[in-house]
Amino acid sequence: MMNLLRILRHLVIGLAATAAIGVPLWFLITAFGGKFGFWTPLEAFRHVAGNASTVLPAAAILGAVALVLAILYRLVFGRANAPGAGGYIAGVAAIAVGAGGILYAQSVREMAAEIPPIHDISTDTANPPAFSAAMVERREVDGATNSVDYASKVDPRSERPLPEVQAEAYPDVQPIEVAVEPALAYRAALGVAREMGWRVTTASDEAMMFEGTAETFWFGFKDDVVVRVTETEGGSRIDARSVSRVGVSDLGANAARLEAFSERVRASLGEN
Repeated sequence: MMNLLRILRHLVIGLAATAAIGVPLWFLITAFGGKFGFWTPLEAFRHVAGNASTVLPAAAILGAVALVLAILYRLVFGRANAPGAGGYIAGVAAIAVGAGGILYAQSVREMAAEIPPIHDISTDTANPPAFSAAMVERREVDGATNSVDYASKVDPRSERPLPEVQAEAYPDVQPIEVAVEPALAYRAALGVAREMGWRVTTASDEAMMFEGTAETFWFGFKDDVVVRVTETEGGSRIDARSVSRVGVSDLGANAARLEAFSERVRASLGEN
């Protein structure tokens, strides 16, 4: 019996160690494979989302069984025959990976249920900044499935107009009003965009507009951004719009990007 239990313990601990290492490695390979073009970001995300409900509980269960067997082995055969620390570490690590992943996936699902499934966010919902023909063509070439036709968009869940839904979900997404001349506001906005890692593809000092692409760290989803600066009586107004290329819901990423952009522009101009 001792030999049989030893074999079973080694097998389960080996599987738990494999899960503790393999699950994070699987996620990294899948996520960065999407980022670096081995497959599309959406395919990578769907693969992770589709298999997480099987992979993560399996890792947690293997870890728990490994710990139980390690403890049982010690109780039955004594300290002299007890397994080394590696078995306990493998069990705890597998539980941490599985349970941690389950909790994170649940938090994402809850967030997705609470926010509207939209992906086109603008500081000016009445007259959103328009993308150039070159950007529209680039999106099409790169396989974008989401339109940049703001006026035609609605919340697919409630079928309410996009501006109305955005105002409720993201009230902090507002035009950036600053007390500086337009040229200075434009330079500040362009500088912040580059600092945030946006790949600026079009910039016009004359029109005081620029556009570019932001890429997410995980999976490499691309969102296109256009920024417009106009003169106001007291200074300048900066409007920005961020649109995902694929996916119905952006999980709040575009709104978060514009809010961060606004804060950094104001800070760069000393208006926070």
